[in-house]
Amino acid sequence: MTDARTAEIGFIGGVGQRIDLEDEQELDLPTPYGPTSTPVRTGVLGGKRVAVLVRRGLDDVLQPANVPYRANVWALASLGIGALVTTAASGGLRESFAPGLFVVPDQVIDRTEGRDATFYDEGPAVQLSFPDPYESTLRGLAVEALARQHVRYRDFGCVVVNQGPRYSTRAESRWHAAMGGDLVNSTAMPEAILAQELNVPVVNISFVTDSDAGVGSEHADAVTAEMVQRRITRARPVLLDTVTDLFRTIPAGFRRSTGAPAQAVAEVLARRPR
Repeated sequence: MTDARTAEIGFIGGVGQRIDLEDEQELDLPTPYGPTSTPVRTGVLGGKRVAVLVRRGLDDVLQPANVPYRANVWALASLGIGALVTTAASGGLRESFAPGLFVVPDQVIDRTEGRDATFYDEGPAVQLSFPDPYESTLRGLAVEALARQHVRYRDFGCVVVNQGPRYSTRAESRWHAAMGGDLVNSTAMPEAILAQELNVPVVNISFVTDSDAGVGSEHADAVTAEMVQRRITRARPVLLDTVTDLFRTIPAGFRRSTGAPAQAVAEVLARRPR
């Protein structure tokens, strides 16, 4: 019998992205950083043993700044995952990243503040290179999975991560685009760096729900909460099929070092849960 407390791949879903698993079991996984956003569920999807949770709670009750990012990532890493797949709803910052597009981002600009953004706040100082937030092999597999869905997609994109919960002003939206941003959301960081600190490579699949504060002279697709919810609901089946296909194609035993020191990772994962 497979140990429910092990998994090959972790999954953190975006707004309402709950997925059903074969041989599903729900785990009580206390962490050194408090409870996770939702209970961690393990099971089989796409032929792989996976561990999943929903980033902002089952009823979307957590504001972006209040998501327990450290607890979520620590819990999944403690199960031995070799990769982390995430999904998110995002705003598009230019006409080439219009609503309805799926994106596999390759870069991040972090504009969050006050979030617990590292595990290395105790013990010896650790510095980790972070030039590429998302792992190239996983990104390539995610792009191929989207191509098989016959949807519009981009195989690159820079995500500006704002603090939330409010959306951008028009000036901020223009500024984010001028900085090199293609997308904007409020949850990509510190999730990506926390995973890499525990030597877990990450890939993200984003769905563009809106045009942030409005791209160009027209503002018909300027973001509202109702618009995001309505459009992500329609996109959910495609996201689920893409993620399932991606799990299927990630090689068994997939491991890629992110450069995190092995001893530092071991010390973090050995911290006593509370």
